[in-house]
Amino acid sequence: MTSLCLISDIHLSDKPPASCTESYTDDLFDLLEQARELCIERGSPMVWAGDTFHCKAPSRVSYSLVHRTCEFIKSCIPHFPVLILAGNHDMSNDRLESVSTKQPLGMLYRAGATELNGWGSPFKVFGVPWLQGYGLWDEELVKVMARSAPLPLQPGIDTAVAEALRLYREVNIREPYLVVTHAPLYPPGENLPYEWFPGMRWSEHMGYGGNVFYGHVHEPHRMFQHGGVTFCNNGALSRGSLHEYNLTRQVGVTFWDQDTGAFEFVPLDAKPAGEVFRLQEKQQATDMQGRLDEFLQSAGDARLEILNTGSVIAHVKSLGLGKDVEDLVEELLTGAQHGDR
Repeated sequence: MTSLCLISDIHLSDKPPASCTESYTDDLFDLLEQARELCIERGSPMVWAGDTFHCKAPSRVSYSLVHRTCEFIKSCIPHFPVLILAGNHDMSNDRLESVSTKQPLGMLYRAGATELNGWGSPFKVFGVPWLQGYGLWDEELVKVMARSAPLPLQPGIDTAVAEALRLYREVNIREPYLVVTHAPLYPPGENLPYEWFPGMRWSEHMGYGGNVFYGHVHEPHRMFQHGGVTFCNNGALSRGSLHEYNLTRQVGVTFWDQDTGAFEFVPLDAKPAGEVFRLQEKQQATDMQGRLDEFLQSAGDARLEILNTGSVIAHVKSLGLGKDVEDLVEELLTGAQHGDR
């Protein structure tokens, strides 16, 4: 086994996202089956980089969906191991311990999947699940980064990342190793203002060497470098949201060569966007919104402000209402976005 097959953000769900067709879940399992065949062909273990299921509330994930996913895991195990990292959608209140006690992901581990948290021996892979505290980096720090000045320390999340990477950093690395994580990492200058972690800081915590494959960010970033570390994100397996990049991007898996440290993107036979999204219905809704805006303007009213989910969540966090309220708002908004009514 010289390569690992990397997949991020599957987001399995009983109900399709509001903008997707009814075949959403079946389509995802079809893509997983294609990845399974590639792994058998190449003799590669499969690694999932977080957010296997979409709904954070276990009560909103049916037994049949969990059973179907377990059966897929079992179909892989005779041929290759499956290593799964926990993402923010795989745990309750950002608590990793919830995975084993009440989350559907815990059942996949019982079905034979390997939990990826720390060293994923015997492979050259190190897992860092979703950590509490992302989102503390604000716009002022963006300006600091733009001036290439040293970043001020953020004790909470910096400590968490440093501790998560401690065992990795202590290894005397003389050959390529891979860190797989579920974290809001971005190419220089492309981070979002409300949730991100500086790539340069991540590189520092790794010891300025190695490779990173990360999930959480659904839009593909391909490869970039920070402080001697090569980062790679080739996009989510799921196309659950109707964004421009999801209309045109290729869906696929990424193979990472354990001998050379090279990333290889391999496209899958995914349906075209016209068969994935309800484009006609979306166009009708857009036309209706335009007519409503036109009416309001003619009446001397202001144009309606269109907000995305991320900006609304960021606003709620800025109000300081507490973690429980923030988690509830985020769950309701993301659930609505994915048709989770």
